[in-house]
Amino acid sequence: MSYVLTTIAPVFLIIGLGAVLKAKTNFDEQFWRAIERLTFYGLFPSLLFVKVAGADVDWSTALPVSAAIVCGVAAAGLVGWPLKALPGVGKEKFVAMYQGGFRVNTYVGIAVVLGSFDDSAAGPLSIAILAMSLAINPFGAWAHLHWLETPGRRKGMMGLFVDCLRNPLIFACLAGLALNMTGIGLPPILGPTLELLSRAALPMGLMAVGAGLSLSSVRGDSLPAALSCIVKLVVMPAATYVAGRWLGLEGAALAVAVIFGGLPTSSTSYVISRTMGSDPQLMAAIITLSHLAAIVSLPVLVTLLH
Repeated sequence: MSYVLTTIAPVFLIIGLGAVLKAKTNFDEQFWRAIERLTFYGLFPSLLFVKVAGADVDWSTALPVSAAIVCGVAAAGLVGWPLKALPGVGKEKFVAMYQGGFRVNTYVGIAVVLGSFDDSAAGPLSIAILAMSLAINPFGAWAHLHWLETPGRRKGMMGLFVDCLRNPLIFACLAGLALNMTGIGLPPILGPTLELLSRAALPMGLMAVGAGLSLSSVRGDSLPAALSCIVKLVVMPAATYVAGRWLGLEGAALAVAVIFGGLPTSSTSYVISRTMGSDPQLMAAIITLSHLAAIVSLPVLVTLLH
């Protein structure tokens, strides 16, 4: 357990540093939004490309890892469905609770996996990112389109799927996998350049996550936020584990899939709620509470998987 704490505690300490910097310095909202864009479009794609292109990928686990992750997302969706019958929960609140139960913070996942396992986890990590993104983004959009009247309905599910493929993190994984599969590996000059750039990805991304947390949002929506977090941090990793074991996964492949199932809710979910019509304040509460709860749940989860 002490080993796990030494690998995961720094992740949440850096997240906490971001929250402190947001509260105690003159770095305004525009500054943190710029950091988020830099991380999303430059730093994390560089990190993923470098890790995946040079990884020793066991392709026999690609389909089981993907299937286990999809099963975890589907289980969270099924368990979250009855929450719409709760008294006082309107459509906007329900959709926020619903998608909060399966969206994941990929930044935290990358940091935890790379800190807890050696480079042998880079292959399953890339597969997990691809599978999770291609499962949760259309599924989350469907929840808005199904229960709410939103402008996104005109776009159609095919357009949403194409947007997933345009995601910089997805593109970096696919590009890295292409170089990995062909045996080319990292290019001579570009590789070291991206490797140097990628070293800033985890601290910058995690501080931006911390800056986006809001403790005040939890006070007004504590019960619905807690229910969503139970689905996210308990039901989803448990279902992923059961599916993974049934599919024959073990070792790093199983651990990565389950860790991604047990990650806190993505900070970008707030933007999605705001733009697509679900309750953004409740989503802010879910994001904050899930990160606070994951301080305890993730070390326990990684300990059980080691």
